[in-house]
Amino acid sequence: MARVGLLGRIMLLLLGALSLLVLATVAVDTWQRRQERSPYGTRFPRVDQAANIVILLRDADPALRPAILKAVSGESLRAEITDGPADHHDLIPEPRLERRLRRMTGDPDGPLRAFTDTAMLHRGVDPDEVNDRDRNGPIGRLATATYRLPDGRTLVISAVEKHRSMMPWLLGQPLSLWVAVLGAAVAGLVLLGARHELAPLRRLTDAVTRFDGRAHQPVATPQGAPEIRRLSRAVRDMQERIVGLLGERSMLIGAISHDLKTYLTRLRLRAEGVTEPERRDRLVEDLDAMTALIETSLGFARGTAVEVGRTAVDLADLVAVEVAEHAAQGIDVRLTGEDVQDALAAGDAVALRRVVANLIGNAVKFGRSTVAVSVSRTGALCRVTVEDDGPGIPESERTAVFSPFYRIERSRNRRTGGSGLGLAIARQIAEAHGGTVVAESSPLGGARLVATLPAIA
Repeated sequence: MARVGLLGRIMLLLLGALSLLVLATVAVDTWQRRQERSPYGTRFPRVDQAANIVILLRDADPALRPAILKAVSGESLRAEITDGPADHHDLIPEPRLERRLRRMTGDPDGPLRAFTDTAMLHRGVDPDEVNDRDRNGPIGRLATATYRLPDGRTLVISAVEKHRSMMPWLLGQPLSLWVAVLGAAVAGLVLLGARHELAPLRRLTDAVTRFDGRAHQPVATPQGAPEIRRLSRAVRDMQERIVGLLGERSMLIGAISHDLKTYLTRLRLRAEGVTEPERRDRLVEDLDAMTALIETSLGFARGTAVEVGRTAVDLADLVAVEVAEHAAQGIDVRLTGEDVQDALAAGDAVALRRVVANLIGNAVKFGRSTVAVSVSRTGALCRVTVEDDGPGIPESERTAVFSPFYRIERSRNRRTGGSGLGLAIARQIAEAHGGTVVAESSPLGGARLVATLPAIA
């Protein structure tokens, strides 16, 4: 269910309710049909009723026959007496029912006939109206029964195809089927209506997804339900507040950066004027470290936001250039995958190179003797993997290392502990490009850092 969207959940609830309605309708329909089969407590209600009518009229006073005919004619059978023989046109003899009628009336050789018709033939034979299925003859329900009375007149008993008051059959089909058809039509209408009502929510989701904090994404004029309209207005107001806050933060960071650099430049000029070489070198080294720390911190504070999707960046070439620079400094870094032709990602080349530089720099800093870098592409993803044979990253800290100013090495020594921002900046840039950076264990014994970025198709 976690993967089912809001529209799917609505349809599941609707289909569940309709299914219960159909089951309830089928149950009631089945119950009523059973009740109608044996209103007189017999397995053969229509046939047995016809036999009783024959017995009653055969033995009754002819003067009472009109009253008896009115009394026995009902919703299932209609009885009448004709002067001439009955019309058997279009009727089909039904020997099975006729044999039962003869047994019921106690007149095995009497002038009694039973018929069915094409409408009642082969229509799902009612087992309560058929006794012996192994005998030859039509299989059908009782349509007409005729009996020649002692005075020569003919009793005609005809079945009445009634309409159920609770469960009508429409076009020959039970109500449960029509409920299912109606439910499917209603479900289709609900699906169309729900899609229409959820369209503003989908557009709002797309606008929020595209929002990166630099400029608010246009939100369509609020439409749909009142809750969706209020949500649209709230998102639009939130975007405006976020853009304003980030703009003010950028201005503040720029002012701080300008002022700090001014004072650091003054301090450096004064430090270089110190006559004692050892003291001067220590002051300059501290100022350089301070400058680097401030630059790194301000870079992270700016959010390292980049406009992704501008150019195609060849990650293999980018990694090869960074490895070559380390090699020029006498650092041995093994590289594989530099010949990958389709490791292309959309984004800012300078920012992505900083990701690679931070990952390789971290491996060089903590690796003992081996640093391995590889580039690959799998499906729609490009990967840059950097491994070392250093102490590695404990599993409990593989998420925390990407937090700002977090360092596994607890000392304040910048050479071993660093500023704690390198991996945080690397992940921040990767996420701005739609990717990420994760830490794992390496077969070399140290850490493995994997940067994953969406590839250009």
